[in-house]
Amino acid sequence: MSTTSTHTQHFREQPAVGAEPNERGASPFLWALLILALVALPAWWWIRNSQQTITTPVTTSSETANTAQPLPEAANQRPATMVRHEAAPKAAAVVRNRDARPLASNPVPAYPARALRSGVEGSVTARLQVDANGRVSDAQIVERTGARDRDLDRAVLNTVRDWRFEPALRNGRAVATTVQLPVDFHTAQQ
Repeated sequence: MSTTSTHTQHFREQPAVGAEPNERGASPFLWALLILALVALPAWWWIRNSQQTITTPVTTSSETANTAQPLPEAANQRPATMVRHEAAPKAAAVVRNRDARPLASNPVPAYPARALRSGVEGSVTARLQVDANGRVSDAQIVERTGARDRDLDRAVLNTVRDWRFEPALRNGRAVATTVQLPVDFHTAQQ
């Protein structure tokens, strides 16, 4: 019993010497032209459209009411046409509502020396009344945690009475407001 095995090889036929190949890749020149077109066309479109600026006059409702004209009659109406409008330049952003913010130049309450030597630690929360000019008009301690040392209270009150704030804004106007200020005193901080 004889076994024969047949092996088939899969290979691509090579064209005869001097004959044109059936499959040819795109030349590098064509690839370069394609890439150039893909870059140049969007750039040309963007430049062309960015140079067209349409300015729209801004009018208030009272000006519109004063210059209102009667509507044209139906016989004089023309068909509507499509016009491209770009957004009018936005006015500077106006902050309408904002809480009072302490200025960065405000001093931090100092740890009282006697409390530091005694190892007194705690947290103090002060309630500050800030006027429309950003100055503290009243300050009082509303909460204490840890040691109830009056030196910590005095250190906070004496410091924050001289603080300045960016005033709170409501509807774009400076208003008086109340600010809660927590201050921690820990010996590990010193």
